[in-house]
Amino acid sequence: MALAVAALVAIGAAESAASASGLADLPGRGRPSLAPGGAALTLVGFVLSVAVYSALGWFVRWLAMDEGTAVRAGVIVGIFAGLLGGAVRALFVRDYLSDTVSRFGLPDEFTSWSLAVFVALSIVASATGGGAITWLSFRSARARSPRPRS
Repeated sequence: MALAVAALVAIGAAESAASASGLADLPGRGRPSLAPGGAALTLVGFVLSVAVYSALGWFVRWLAMDEGTAVRAGVIVGIFAGLLGGAVRALFVRDYLSDTVSRFGLPDEFTSWSLAVFVALSIVASATGGGAITWLSFRSARARSPRPRS
């Protein structure tokens, strides 16, 4: 499970680093535009994340565990990946968000609370999606055939 968390955090960090560099390149910290490159990056990150949760489900099935264990494994991995990955993503966008919030005359605490809500929602989304994807891949994987008795 630690390997799955590390992989998910790495995927999110790489995606966030690329997005943050795009935000930093905006003239005057202007409004970001939707670009095909950003959409492709998001799609690749999503597909890789689904692959990690799927591998976890297949691994749980290979260990001949039950469905409840698969769901719990996906949720636990999602909680930690959401917490760590959300915190890393928040660090990458903190400066851009702070600059944007200050232009509207809002206090700095607004940035902090916004990022805290972002991390909390990352945890909820990762835990929910992780549990569901892990369970689905568990259900679709073939069970290890029992060893013949000797």
